[in-house]
Amino acid sequence: MKKLNRDIDVLATFRVGEPPEPHKFRVRDRYENIHVLKVGRILDIRKEKSLGYDIWVYECLGRIGGYERPYELQYNVQKARWQLVKI
Repeated sequence: MKKLNRDIDVLATFRVGEPPEPHKFRVRDRYENIHVLKVGRILDIRKEKSLGYDIWVYECLGRIGGYERPYELQYNVQKARWQLVKI
């Protein structure tokens, strides 16, 4: 997996007392082209602490470029910010 740490726009469902559930996200590539990708399967969800922030980490599997590939999303609760961390 390659580390990216790119901010992304995510369409997600939020429920009280549960982690947010991402459905699809929009990311820019190195040529500034926008790609919209669906979250195929969420394999694991865990909560971590990093620099005093609560972070939800999602290990996912989805179709990227015609292939099933694993990737990792993160949601920073205090900043309300999504990131594509690894692909």
